[in-house]
Amino acid sequence: MKSHNAHFPRLLHRTAHAWRLAIDNRLKETGLSLASWVAVSAIADAEQTQPWTQKQLAAFLGLETASLVPLLHRLEQQNLIRRETPVADKRQKLLLTTPQGKALYRQVKIEADALRNELLSYVSEPDLDTTWRVLDTLLQAAEAKQR
Repeated sequence: MKSHNAHFPRLLHRTAHAWRLAIDNRLKETGLSLASWVAVSAIADAEQTQPWTQKQLAAFLGLETASLVPLLHRLEQQNLIRRETPVADKRQKLLLTTPQGKALYRQVKIEADALRNELLSYVSEPDLDTTWRVLDTLLQAAEAKQR
């Protein structure tokens, strides 16, 4: 085993952490954290086809539904999302963005996209393709180990 293999998980973690901090810093003026932004973004994106339930969003974010509830409550208090009970199944809560949430989503998406493009500009296109394949392979392998 190459010596850097032992440090790979730490590098991956540190890279993800630094990326999150860069986004948090860029979003500071909006009042959103990365967690809030990812939730609003996922809700807004899903809403275009079929609104997600709290359970679906929790699975997407890798959270327990109970851990997601306080975040959703804060987003509701900020008037960025609303929870709607469908007539067909009163046990579910569909997640929808409010007009204010949609406007903030569009504004923040511009900032997040610009930061992503700025950070990725340091990496060549072939290296990005390789990185994508490697990370996708690792994700699939890790998810298979969870089953």
